Amino acid sequence: MASFLRRVTVVETGEGGGSKTLLESKGGSKKKVTAWLRPTERIYRQYLKAERKCWADAVKRHGKSRSKKRDRWLTDGLNNNLRSLDKGCKVLGKI
Repeated sequence: MASFLRRVTVVETGEGGGSKTLLESKGGSKKKVTAWLRPTERIYRQYLKAERKCWADAVKRHGKSRSKKRDRWLTDGLNNNLRSLDKGCKVLGKI
């Protein structure tokens, strides 16, 4: 449903008449944040997004290193962590 439509109502003509609502969007509540805290909340949300990206990449790299050789994950560990941190910092840099 288009974002500007709130409700679609079908009105029957003739005897009996009546109307029937087919679709009704939920009135989404606004995010309630104090005005002076909005920038802080936005930065914190961005930080959480970067952290999530960093950990997801670290898990992916660990699995890839683990599948290479027996204990390859151990030797690749530092390099994998640094690259994952770099990816997370790139997301943070967009603030």
